[in-house]
Amino acid sequence: MLDWLVIGGGPHGVHAAARLIGGAGISRDKVRILDDEATLLARWRRSTQNTGMRFLRSTSVHHLDLSSASLRHFVKRGKGRRLSRPFTRPYSRPSLDVFDRHSDEVIAKFELQALQVKGRANSLKISDENVRVDLDAETAARGTAEIDAKQVILALGAPHQPEWPAWARRAAASARELGEAPTIQHVFDPAFDLREDFDHEVVVVVGAGISGAQVAIRLAKPGRKIVLLSRHALRLHQFDSDPGWQGPKYMAGFEKIQDLNERRRRITEARHRGSIPPDVHAALRCASADGQIEHLTGVEVQSARVSGGRVSLCVDGRRIEADRVLLATGFPSRRPGEGWLDEVIKAHGLPCADCGYPIVDCGLRWHPRVLVMGALAELEIGPVARNLSGAIRAGDRIVDVARKDWVY
Repeated sequence: MLDWLVIGGGPHGVHAAARLIGGAGISRDKVRILDDEATLLARWRRSTQNTGMRFLRSTSVHHLDLSSASLRHFVKRGKGRRLSRPFTRPYSRPSLDVFDRHSDEVIAKFELQALQVKGRANSLKISDENVRVDLDAETAARGTAEIDAKQVILALGAPHQPEWPAWARRAAASARELGEAPTIQHVFDPAFDLREDFDHEVVVVVGAGISGAQVAIRLAKPGRKIVLLSRHALRLHQFDSDPGWQGPKYMAGFEKIQDLNERRRRITEARHRGSIPPDVHAALRCASADGQIEHLTGVEVQSARVSGGRVSLCVDGRRIEADRVLLATGFPSRRPGEGWLDEVIKAHGLPCADCGYPIVDCGLRWHPRVLVMGALAELEIGPVARNLSGAIRAGDRIVDVARKDWVY
């Protein structure tokens, strides 16, 4: 039986496993990471590449290793010197390339890739002795139907299926029925690959936040026409929540709030959803000024029709013809875990606030044997729970729980 099973092989799950092994001293052979991708961080890498990200929004102290200075030391040791700009201003934000190389080193240092079990959780059965995780049918067919662990960490990311506007779903479904090519795609669809062979095409990007802007910038070059459609005017914020949420400035008051509905309200108000940082805004303005991007703000798409491999959009009464439409409309805002976690909550009476998110203690325990991080931990961690800084803060608490050996 395992001591710890981490469910989720994204940045949060990788950091949790590194903290258990390197921070809490848990033996590697007693830790596993369950994830349905081919390798750890595969979804992260696909998503960041498909949005054209060049630099992270977070600072150099937020990464997957144990020491806050690790990424800086990584570059000083020459690992990132071949890059002209390993960091950028403000706040010394790392390039995606440097961050990914450093993440590879963390995975190698703790030999985490060998700990991955490829598969997806279908349910949790919690007993006094352990947690049994039932796996999906495909994984069971390969010989692993269940995993037993003394404790489980739910490090679940966004839903597998991104958010499609209703008009896009209708147009894509109609196109499939007619045998048309898939000219409407979502940049976060698992099968999507942001190619750069769209020359002489009209590409419409739909999205008002950082992803939409980055995709448009990535594709903008002579020989293409890029149209960016945004429902609202650009919202400029360096981070997706005020830096005061990183420490006691705001968290001290947040932690004193007993009313979980009020905590949810504070979290909602604190998040700068659909915002972009100033450097991305500057790049977008330059591309727009050069005529490479036509940016329409405050507009809504009413309908779309696919015919002959092209897409015809009705945008506030204006007709826009495109060769392809790329959606950068994010993910549904519902709680991670999709249907299977609802069944676990019901079966074991796991406490949830009115918003549907877990009620956990200061050790992020939803149950003595089930810990959470990421979005599931935000009523305790606050608005930064989903970010890299939230992973680090959750890692601190997980290490405390593991060291104190409170359950077994």
